[in-house]
Amino acid sequence: MKQFRIRFINKVRPDTIEIRYFVTLETNESPLIFEGHQLFYKGYLNLELLKTGDVALRSIKNIFSAIPDEYILDYISFEQPHDRKLLSVPSETLFKNFITSNNFLNRVRSHNSQGKVIIDTKLREELRLG
Repeated sequence: MKQFRIRFINKVRPDTIEIRYFVTLETNESPLIFEGHQLFYKGYLNLELLKTGDVALRSIKNIFSAIPDEYILDYISFEQPHDRKLLSVPSETLFKNFITSNNFLNRVRSHNSQGKVIIDTKLREELRLG
C-alpha cells in the first residue's frame, strides 16, 4: 500500500473562483501523480457546491477513480478560503459521511475500534500568505 496526500489551492477573483488540487505520494521525493483544475464563473454557478465543500469531495471521488486502489489517502490540506461566504472546505463529518456512503473505506487510512471503523485520514486547513 502506498500513501498519498491531496493539496487544494484556491483563488477567488471578481468574476471567477479557481480550485486546483495536486496529489503526491508520501515519500521523500513526493512525486506528483495527479493534478486537477476547475474554474467556476460566479454568474453561472450554484454557489452551494462551493459553500459546503462538495466540489472538493467530487474532486476526491475523481482522484479515487483515476489512481489504483492500492493508493491510500493519508491526508488532505486545504488552503484557507479567501472568502468563506463563497468557498468553504468540507467538514470532517461531511468528509467521513462521503467516504462511508461511497464505499471508499478501502481508500483511506482507518482502523477498527470496538467493532467500528474509524477514519484516520486527516483534513488540514492551512493559512497561506501572499
